[in-house]
Amino acid sequence: MRGYPRREFVLRALAACGTSFFVPTTVDAAALSWQAGADVGQDAQGAQAAAEYFGGRTDAARTVGTAYLRQLGLEPTPASILQAAHGAAKTIERASSQEKAIEALVRDVQRDFREERSVQVEGWILSRTEVELCLLTLLP
Repeated sequence: MRGYPRREFVLRALAACGTSFFVPTTVDAAALSWQAGADVGQDAQGAQAAAEYFGGRTDAARTVGTAYLRQLGLEPTPASILQAAHGAAKTIERASSQEKAIEALVRDVQRDFREERSVQVEGWILSRTEVELCLLTLLP
């Protein structure tokens, strides 16, 4: 029997449940309305690392991120996303490479569960880092 890493299992389970049908278009609309002159270098780095963490398959992660924004009562703006995802964003920022960022994020997820830092989003129990990564996938 083949073992699945946790992030792959979560994404496959969410996809099987059809959660990609529930992604509201407000996040995409907000992404299109961002000012062209805004500094997105750091935002793009976080979004890229989050997508890499999920193996490039971000539909389910975006669904979780969107649901978590709703749960927090936040608007889908870069500022609110970065504020809510500050822990994962800091981990990515400190890493010297994409590979090191992923390794650090995996350790953060494990630490979250050990230290009982979990979040319930629409019935799913996820580590705080995983939820923050889902938020980062909402950035352009």
